[in-house]
Amino acid sequence: MTYQNKPLQIPAQKFIEAAACWNLEQLYADLTAAKQDYTCSRKQRLTPLEKTYLRGLLCNYSPVEIAAALHRECAGIRVDLSRGLYRYIQVLTLQQPKDWKEIPRMLEIRGYQQNGSGETLLPTLRNSTQTPQTPIENRTEWGLAVDTSIFYGRTTELANLEQWILQENCRLVAVLGMGGIGKTALASKLTNLIKHQFECLIWVNLSHAPVLADTLVNLIEFLSDKPQSDLEKLQLITQDKKLFQAAISQLEFSLENLIASTNAIEPTIIADGIQRLIQCLQKRRCLIILDEWEAVFCTEQLTGNYREGYQVYGEFLKQVGKSQHQSCLLLTSCEKPKEIAALEGQNQSVRSLKLGSLGEAAGEILKNKGLSEEGEYSQLIEAYSGNPLALKIVTTTIHDMFGDSIAKFLRNGLFLGDYSDTLSRQFNRLSGLEIQLLHCMAKEVKPVGCEKLYSDIQQERGLELLKALESLLRRSLIEPVQAESETLFALQPAVKKYVMSVARLPKL
Repeated sequence: MTYQNKPLQIPAQKFIEAAACWNLEQLYADLTAAKQDYTCSRKQRLTPLEKTYLRGLLCNYSPVEIAAALHRECAGIRVDLSRGLYRYIQVLTLQQPKDWKEIPRMLEIRGYQQNGSGETLLPTLRNSTQTPQTPIENRTEWGLAVDTSIFYGRTTELANLEQWILQENCRLVAVLGMGGIGKTALASKLTNLIKHQFECLIWVNLSHAPVLADTLVNLIEFLSDKPQSDLEKLQLITQDKKLFQAAISQLEFSLENLIASTNAIEPTIIADGIQRLIQCLQKRRCLIILDEWEAVFCTEQLTGNYREGYQVYGEFLKQVGKSQHQSCLLLTSCEKPKEIAALEGQNQSVRSLKLGSLGEAAGEILKNKGLSEEGEYSQLIEAYSGNPLALKIVTTTIHDMFGDSIAKFLRNGLFLGDYSDTLSRQFNRLSGLEIQLLHCMAKEVKPVGCEKLYSDIQQERGLELLKALESLLRRSLIEPVQAESETLFALQPAVKKYVMSVARLPKL
């Protein structure tokens, strides 16, 4: 006998004894807020059925017992819990429940249990001493953060980032990966999940490469308790930079004198500005997101080299990572800053997360795009290394030109389409030696080691080739493959296709 066709009893009549020991109204309200954070939609509310499930769990009923009481299939309730209520509880408690039995204990620790008189035994999470006194909604600037109402996978990555930032109090965290892999989307999703743990949140996009003085002024003014009246020197640097650019175009000023006067005062003023920002991070628990960090790096050089006049960004990272404060700076970048590489460690307050393939979750992209050949999903995902942007682009091609047939599309070989534009932007940043190395690897069927690359490039064994290999690794353009006696290097299929068909071999 199954329960699926039985009429569902009114949820409000079930497990009402939970109200005797739990502050249900507060819990409903906080879980509704957690659901809104998780779904990125303010229209979401905790449903009557979800409230019923919650009351059942608080009464120590198992999903099997809840299913029997509601005359429903247990399998369906388990799915509902894993996709819904468990996720909202994780957002609320910052812990992932491994079993239904853990739910009452997790919520008890957070202060939702009450005695028989209805008095809550502990302060709720929203009013606890761990929660900032100033609501985050009052001090939030989202900038160009992306919409994550539709978000695929990355549960492990989100859990790791939450652990580093909220539990281990990391001060500097980098999300790294090649173009289109989903760095900005992950940072935006994470921010939605943890924003209520911070007093101030600000999202800054660096794609237009603002000078550090300008960035510091914006951050300090936003994060300070009151408007700052002594930032004139930092603002002057910004104005001098603009004046310098105008002078180049109009040739109306003595450039040598202008450069000399600006460079003479800038280091001291920048150092003072960084210190002022650190003080803001000490006074308030702040979350700063700097998106597209690679914009402040040079092009046509090895990674990690800053543009002329932007070297102070490196010092900025060092100070944020090394100084004592209660805040976190989260950056996204196609290239790993050398300051991150120098400071990070398992027991350090600086960490980095490299994003790889979206994996099986990428199948949801294909399904939502209307591709029905689920048996071909894994082959298509592997061909594009689980890159979300690449898959979204080629699914349009499959729909428009191949009648939604993945098999027909794959028979024509790897197609890059508009994804070439993303790869071009990344390849335009490479040095000549890096491009030459990629061409050597693209000619090989299997992963290649240093010895082979040395002979192919006919270059003496030295630091230059090793530096170029390390630079490509930090750009996420090559993947290390561990062999028995050495580390080999391989290219993703899409990168190999681009190198062979588009990228030109430079003259060295």
